[in-house]
Amino acid sequence: MFKSRKTPRKYQRYVWLMGFMGFLGFGYFIDHSPNSLFLFSFFAFFSAYFTAKLAAEMPDERYEENRLKAKAAALFVPVIALFAIGFGLTMEWIRLTGAVIIAAAGWAATFITYAIAFWYYEKH
Repeated sequence: MFKSRKTPRKYQRYVWLMGFMGFLGFGYFIDHSPNSLFLFSFFAFFSAYFTAKLAAEMPDERYEENRLKAKAAALFVPVIALFAIGFGLTMEWIRLTGAVIIAAAGWAATFITYAIAFWYYEKH
């Protein structure tokens, strides 16, 4: 029923290190360019740390069930982020830079929440 997965390449285990590039987003405080705020999205690569450990396992029914539960848990993060952006901009509580920060944080938090939830469901 499930296709066999290929073993991950060696370099794929270290993709999570790209998450440290998210600290480049603090360059906003030097150049005040909203484009720098999108660099916070690189924090999403930290999710690869958890998923790389589980990638070598053979998918079975429990694996698929846990994957779906993790997707359902991670669904609420972008919904909350988009609501905060829309409501904050409508009520004029946040400016464009605040919206960019919330969008980047929501993007990264979505992947990290999925990875942690998937890892949690696999281990418990």
